[in-house]
Amino acid sequence: MKIALYVPSWPPGLAANGIVTYASYLVPALRQLGHEVFVLTYGAGSEADAYTIDLKRFTPTPNLLDRAMSKLAPKAANTRLIPSAIAGAILELVVNHRIDVFEIEESFGWSFAVSRLGLVPVVVRLHGPCFLMGRFDQPHNRKKIKQEGRGIRYADYVTACSADTLNAVKSYYDLRLHKSRVIPNPINAAPEAEIWQANTCNKDNLLYVGRFDKVKGGDLVLLAFRQLATWFPRLTLTFIGRDRGIETAKGKKLFFHEFVRENIPEGVRSRINFREQMRHAEVMSLRTQHFITIVASRYEPQGYVMMEAMSRGCPLVATAVGGIPEFIKDQHNGLLVPPDDPDAMAAACKTLLDDAAFAAQIGRRAWLDCRHLYKPDATADLVISIYNDVINSAKPHSHGANHR
Repeated sequence: MKIALYVPSWPPGLAANGIVTYASYLVPALRQLGHEVFVLTYGAGSEADAYTIDLKRFTPTPNLLDRAMSKLAPKAANTRLIPSAIAGAILELVVNHRIDVFEIEESFGWSFAVSRLGLVPVVVRLHGPCFLMGRFDQPHNRKKIKQEGRGIRYADYVTACSADTLNAVKSYYDLRLHKSRVIPNPINAAPEAEIWQANTCNKDNLLYVGRFDKVKGGDLVLLAFRQLATWFPRLTLTFIGRDRGIETAKGKKLFFHEFVRENIPEGVRSRINFREQMRHAEVMSLRTQHFITIVASRYEPQGYVMMEAMSRGCPLVATAVGGIPEFIKDQHNGLLVPPDDPDAMAAACKTLLDDAAFAAQIGRRAWLDCRHLYKPDATADLVISIYNDVINSAKPHSHGANHR
């Protein structure tokens, strides 16, 4: 089978992005099964191979409006040009390589530019629709939400990493999506010799990996740590992620260091190690050095931050939102806490800090789940079955019938 897949960045490791991580596991697994996979991306890295299609080559010459927008609103300008580039790349791949299927994220409804060509079946992968993820820290973007709904509606098949996300999309857009399925994000579990161990990690270290913004809940982690610091005088927090700032109830936007100054006692601030940007490999090497990993998202379809902790057997405290409870069972392979509740988060962390044997038990169960349930080769088999289904059922005149 010949497959085209859009990702925001390629090769992997150039940017922290869950869609790229998903592709970094899926693409090699598909190729191992003997399929040809072309990766479409905008601005391919220098290590890109012959199967990496740089969309810059297909970007149309900007008109006067595009040039003006590129100066006033660069992001908005890209959302106008990228769909045309994607459609141009797919047209060339159909003509020159006779590709069988195209998979793309739901973002901005870019898939519609290919769906309306009617040349190849389109599979839309739900990673984090705007109406779900953008409600916490972005102005209500009606245009983007509408565009994503149109792209989903006219897709030949829709997949999602969690049932919660798929059901939310069906309800919000009033779609039946007969051709849809939940396929969890794949991940490789670490070898047993490399997983978290209570006797080799630093019990006084907590780890948070994620943006400092509303949706990822970085503020909740800091508030929970403020309480934990009074119980454990030697406890430290490693905070890794981009600083996008958080808007307060009064409409003021606080960035990381401002938030810390306003909410964390002076004597505790020095125990917070803020690392704004780190390479993925460096982050992974730090995971097993910390006693607890915290996931504080206010919504999460599945989330590789959670899955990467599980894959290393790290004890995990996570908010019970979105798809997280589909993967974390409270007291079994992690501890679940209510969203927006730093006191509950602090109490859950204290439970693990007070009982290293229990922490080790839930961490190992999480690792075993990753090892048995989310293997990339098993995911690739499921994806190929869906591709075969959509190829066999799609006809040039029937694209977009998935919503009926």
